[in-house]
Amino acid sequence: MDKEKFLELVIELLPDPIFAIDKDGKIILWNRALENLTKVKKEEVLGKGNFTHSEIFYGYKRPTLADLVLKPDEEVERKSYTNFKRYADGSVEGETHSAKLDYYDWAKAVPIYNENGDIEVVVSISRDISENIKYQKQRDILLKRYETLFVNSPDGIACFNKEHIIFDVNESFLKIFGYTREECIGKNLDDLVVPKRLREEAVQKTNELFEKGIVDTEAIRYTKTGDPIVVNIRATLMKIDDEILGGYGIYTDVTEKVKYKEELESTNMELEATIEQLMSNEEELRAQYDEIQKYSEMNEELKQKYEIAIEATDCFIWEIIINKGIMNFSKNFADLVGVDIIRKENPYEIIEEIVHEEDRDKLINELTKYKSGLTDEIETQIRIIDKNKKIHWYLARGKGIKNREGEITTLHGVLIDITKIKQQEEFIKYLAEHDSLTGLYNRRKFREILDNELANNRKGALFLLDIDDFKNINDILGHVYGDELLKRFAKVLKDMVNENIIAFRFGGDEFLILLKEEELKHIVSFADKVLNAFKERIVVDYLESNLTVSMGIVRFPYDGNTIDELMIKADIAMYNAKKAGKNRYFLFDKQMKLNFNYKINIENMLRKALKNEAFLLLYQPIVETNTGKVSSLEALLRLRDNNIGPEKFIPIAEETGLILPIGKWVIKEVVKQISIWAKGGCSCLPVAINLSPRQFYDAALIDYMKKVLDEYRVDPSLLEIEITENVFAEKRHETINILNRLKNLGVKISLDDFGTGYSSLNYLTYMPIDKIKLDKKLKDRFIEDTKIMDSLIVLLHGLNMKVVTEGVEEIEDYRRMKKAGSDYVQGYLFSKPVKQEEVEKIVNMNYGEILCE
Repeated sequence: MDKEKFLELVIELLPDPIFAIDKDGKIILWNRALENLTKVKKEEVLGKGNFTHSEIFYGYKRPTLADLVLKPDEEVERKSYTNFKRYADGSVEGETHSAKLDYYDWAKAVPIYNENGDIEVVVSISRDISENIKYQKQRDILLKRYETLFVNSPDGIACFNKEHIIFDVNESFLKIFGYTREECIGKNLDDLVVPKRLREEAVQKTNELFEKGIVDTEAIRYTKTGDPIVVNIRATLMKIDDEILGGYGIYTDVTEKVKYKEELESTNMELEATIEQLMSNEEELRAQYDEIQKYSEMNEELKQKYEIAIEATDCFIWEIIINKGIMNFSKNFADLVGVDIIRKENPYEIIEEIVHEEDRDKLINELTKYKSGLTDEIETQIRIIDKNKKIHWYLARGKGIKNREGEITTLHGVLIDITKIKQQEEFIKYLAEHDSLTGLYNRRKFREILDNELANNRKGALFLLDIDDFKNINDILGHVYGDELLKRFAKVLKDMVNENIIAFRFGGDEFLILLKEEELKHIVSFADKVLNAFKERIVVDYLESNLTVSMGIVRFPYDGNTIDELMIKADIAMYNAKKAGKNRYFLFDKQMKLNFNYKINIENMLRKALKNEAFLLLYQPIVETNTGKVSSLEALLRLRDNNIGPEKFIPIAEETGLILPIGKWVIKEVVKQISIWAKGGCSCLPVAINLSPRQFYDAALIDYMKKVLDEYRVDPSLLEIEITENVFAEKRHETINILNRLKNLGVKISLDDFGTGYSSLNYLTYMPIDKIKLDKKLKDRFIEDTKIMDSLIVLLHGLNMKVVTEGVEEIEDYRRMKKAGSDYVQGYLFSKPVKQEEVEKIVNMNYGEILCE
């Protein structure tokens, strides 16, 4: 089977729908998965254009992603796609919905260029993300329900931080106190609802809240207009691991309830006075009978109003009559636990029946302590089991009612439902300790656990895992696929977890494993186990991914006794594993630290040099072989007042990203110097500068280069760009595009160090390169083999490329390369790199005449 048929078969067997159009928008590819999705056979559509594929997908004609690659349209991109992205290589991706196919999909369209850098074909691949969209909608519904509870609560709710500053209130709070939202946010809660002259009581309750974690009280607070209202205040702190984040206060306006209660008490007092009068004056009994009857009716009416007010607060009232040993509840409590429970009356039987077994002793002890005078009130949180065996959290609060002799005869209190508060606390605690994507412990929990291990002088090992080449997976297959892959990766780690192994997601594609084991052989054995666990391919959406990991391992306390020190060393070890070829692990050693420190010192030196402009440019002449005249110069970067060579600091600059600002400095300095030489009457020769791969693929490079050339009014042909062979290792089409843009700008392009890298003659046939610079190693190897060297130069000339020989240090090398046909030579035979002020001395020299002498 030839290669073309094999590729056609692969495309047909891929599970993802794939189609392609040519530059005229006509369909040239329609695979089997697309036939299954659309019910349209390829024979019906191949060769058709005019948005035929769009009608099949959406029921009407409009540009698809493939069409947008050929002809961008910002309005279509904005209206028809979500998460639309356009990349530097011309590819696009986005998400859309087909009402015709009832199908949400993510798709990516990629251009295929010809040798001239023009688009010949656009290939589009899509994937069904309907389930993801469904999940997002379900999540939005859950969030909306949570917001509805807060917004629609009849009670006023104010949320505040640990400084008691309000950051959110609901509409009921604004209605109760008469403020606008803007007047509340950022204000101290006590300042808002209590005048300064009455602040002491409110401050005491605030302090009590931050001491006890919860407050339930009835007090007078004041509206914006200064009107007093009676409110029941229930406040609870929000904590995570004993760290106070803030809290919220719930305000129930009970002004009317208190008013009814006061009227009831006033009526009772009047009744007592009336009875005393009846006893002292029997003759007035009949005259006062009607008045007593009236008061009795008022008493009953107020009692009913009081019960209605209690029921409206969604609380339950309880009382224990001590001398009788019976327990009573408000009528609505029967709806929760059932009538049979309430009829038992014995407090201990009721507690045994409805209180969770873990909370029974706690409640009984709280009652006992209060009756013994050890506490001022009854307050505890308990779980109650309802008649359907469901568990609810309640705050039980109460106090004693004393008789005239000062003896407690009755315990009276309320049960407040705090189930939702408890659920929210548990959810907040879970979110604070777990990674939301993978369900593994997060970075915060990692620091807590490891800090505890170190504080207790325990020994173990820490593994820092980084998924190899995960960025490429995300870039090619999308973040949705990448996230699913991270979940599968985390599942493998979860399967290893036990009491001595804890897994964490540190962030991105980095994970941590804490191994409670100190013996080196067991640590190494576990590391091998982790590597082997990922040998089996992971399948997501019918696509197989062969994941590998690089690991850095440190032992504690052997390698360090602080979290930061251990993490730095684990990262160093992991970096060395990556550098050594990936899919392996390294245990940290001291040499790694020395190498790391050396790298950091050079990095700091480079940062300082950038800040203080401590770089220096030297210039080495490139000589025309036949005439011996200087044809151009190469700018070489050095550190001023430092003997560290570029072979040491350039790789570190490349790795840390400092090469980008350093490269911009070089471009600007070279262009500026060319301008100075031109104004000073010096011969204007082209100057070559070296670009690393990271600079070459910098999206801002060409615009910056054009800006600097325009600023100093320098002809672009006086600037040459030298690149190395490793830029051709990947991104072929992007590389051609960048080279063509540089050529269009007017600069020359040279391929440096030819013979040390990939050395493939194939890419020379389609890359727009002006010069080839033969590396010294290649020259030294074949200079005596005249046939190979001569043939190579003839071949390069046949590709219309000039040839420069580097590293010419001996007169014999010069003569040999001249005979072989090398157009230019460069090396110490002619001149070492010199400072800018010495350039004028060498540009007018004729090295041919000097060498002939």
